[in-house]
Amino acid sequence: MRVLITSGRTIAQGKKLYYKDTPAYSDETARCFIHPFDLLELGAEEGDSLSLSTAAGEEVFSVAPSEDLVPGTVFIPCGPHANAILHAQTHGTGAPDYKWLEGTVTRTDLPPRSGWDILAGQGGAACPPVPAPSGGGGGGTVTVRDVVCPLCGCLCDDLVVRVEGGAVTSVDNACSLGSEKFLSRSRLMHPVSNDGGSWRAVDFEEAIRYAAEVLADAERPLLFGWSGTSAEAQCTGIHIAEAVGGVIDNCSSICHGPSILGIQEAGHPGCSLGVVKNRADVVIYWGSNPIESHPRHLSRYTTFADGKYRENGHHDRTLVVVDIRKTDTAKIADEFIRIKPGGDYAAFSALRAILKGHADILPAGVAGIPRERLIQLADLCRNARFGALFTGIGLTQSPGRYKNVRNAIQLVDELNRHTKFTLTPMRGHWNVNGTNQTFSYLTGYPYGVDFARGTPYYNPGETTAVDLLGRGEVDACLIIGADPGAHLPRRCNEHLATIPTIVIDPFVSLSTSFANLHIPVACVGIDCEGTGYRMDSIPIRLRKILDLGLPTDEEVLSQILRLVREGARSRATGRTELWSPVKVGGIPRVS
Repeated sequence: MRVLITSGRTIAQGKKLYYKDTPAYSDETARCFIHPFDLLELGAEEGDSLSLSTAAGEEVFSVAPSEDLVPGTVFIPCGPHANAILHAQTHGTGAPDYKWLEGTVTRTDLPPRSGWDILAGQGGAACPPVPAPSGGGGGGTVTVRDVVCPLCGCLCDDLVVRVEGGAVTSVDNACSLGSEKFLSRSRLMHPVSNDGGSWRAVDFEEAIRYAAEVLADAERPLLFGWSGTSAEAQCTGIHIAEAVGGVIDNCSSICHGPSILGIQEAGHPGCSLGVVKNRADVVIYWGSNPIESHPRHLSRYTTFADGKYRENGHHDRTLVVVDIRKTDTAKIADEFIRIKPGGDYAAFSALRAILKGHADILPAGVAGIPRERLIQLADLCRNARFGALFTGIGLTQSPGRYKNVRNAIQLVDELNRHTKFTLTPMRGHWNVNGTNQTFSYLTGYPYGVDFARGTPYYNPGETTAVDLLGRGEVDACLIIGADPGAHLPRRCNEHLATIPTIVIDPFVSLSTSFANLHIPVACVGIDCEGTGYRMDSIPIRLRKILDLGLPTDEEVLSQILRLVREGARSRATGRTELWSPVKVGGIPRVS
C-alpha cells in the first residue's frame, strides 16, 4: 500500500527522551499510527508488525489504529526508527523531509528492532553500562521553589523541586516531560571510551586532551547540537570552531532553521509570551501540537491562562488549530481545520487574497479547506482585538518549507493593517533559540557557520549538519546538547560511525553509540547554572539545585579551547610535546 509518512513528537516518546538506555524508549519510537480503514485493508490488527519502506530504507513498526489520521497517511514518533527510513536531502535548507515521506507499508511477522540494534546496523556500538542509582547520599531534604525547567522552549519558571539524599525525588508544577528529565537516572559519572566495540572508563583530564587533539587535527571538523546547553557554553563552542577552522551548527538547522530563513526575508512580527497571555483573544496553532510537544504552553501563555485583559481564560479566547491530523490539541480547539499535507502555502495565500478583497477568485476549496471555511477564518482573524499565530515544524519540514513561514509572516503583516497580530515559531529544545542568539551575536549568522575560510561563512544546504554528514565531508565531530543518533537520517549516522566522534552530554544518548568518547557533564538547570532563551527570545537564568560533582559544559569546553590554542602556538614554534601523552588512535585507561 502506498502511503504518506509523517513524523513528530508524542508525549509518550517525549517522556522517555532521557531514558534512552532503557527498552521503554525504543518501544515508543517503534510505534506507528494508521487509519483503521488502512489497517483493515492490510489485514492487520493493533499490535501487529508493519514494514514501512522508503527510498532510504526499510524498518519494522508496531501498529496502532488512529482515526485522527486520514486514510493513506501513517504517523510515526520521532526517533531512530523514523530516521532509519529518512533520506538526507534538505533541498538547500538544512532540514530533511521529516513531515513528508512517500513510501509503502506491508504486513510482516518480524518484530520491531530496538533503537540500539538499529544504530548497531549503522555502525554503532552497544549502550555503555549505566551505574545504578546510589540509593541516596548526604545533604538531607531540601525543597527548591521557582525552578526553571530545562526541557522545552517554554522555560517554565514555577517548578517546585524536592531534593533528598543528593537526588531529585519529586517535581511539582512541571509537565510530564519536564519532570521525567529531573527524575532521570540515565547519567554517566565518568568519561567512557569505545575500545573496539566495548566500553572502558577514562579520566576527565585525558578525555579532554583527546577531544582537543581530535578537533585540532581534523581538516573538516563539525561541532553540532548546542540547543541543550547554556548560552555561555555556546559562546565557548563558537570560539573553538573558529580556532580549529571548523563548522558549528545547532539543532535549529533541522527544525526551525527554515523559519529563520523566512524571517530573514520578511521580518519577524513577534512579541513576548507575556503579551500573548495578557492580550490575545484569538490564538492559532498551525502545524504544531503543543499538548504533546510543549504541554504547558496553553495553560501558561495562551488558551487557559488568565491575563490582564483576558481575565476569564479560555472563555475570553478562541483557539484555532490547523493541522493534517486531529491532534490532541485539535480536539480541544474551538475550530479545527484539517489541511492537506503540503497545502500550507496555498492556504496562506488564499487567506491573504480574502483579506485583500479577492475571495471571489478562489476555487471552491484550497488545500482541502472549503472556501467558506477560509473566509470565516480570515474574518475571525481580522476582527480579533489581538491575535497570535504559533507556527510549528509542520510548516518547516514539509513542501514549501521557509516559504511557508514567509507567507505566514506576510499574512500577519496584512492582518496588522486591520488589527494587531503576531507570529511566534514554537521552538522545541529549551535553549535552541539561545543558539540563534549567541551564534548571530558572535558570528553574524544564526546556524550552520563555517570558519574554514578564516571568517564566518553561512549557506544552509551547504554548511548545515545533515548536508555535511550526508555528503561525507566531515572527518571529526563534536556533539553537545543534542542527539543526532536519535534525530538525524541514517546516512548521517553511518558517516558518524566512521569518523572520530565525541559526545559531551549529561545523559546517555543514542549518539553515544557512534562515539569514540562520551564525556559526562553537569546538567544545566539541575546540577549547574546557565542562561537560556525562551522561545520568545527572553533570556532566563537557570538555577542549580543539586551537585553531582561533574564539570559543566562550559568548563570542559574552556579546557578544550585552551588546549587547542596552546597546540596551535606549539605547532607554530615547532614544539609538539603538548599532544605527546595521547595518540589519536585511543585514550589512556584510568590509572
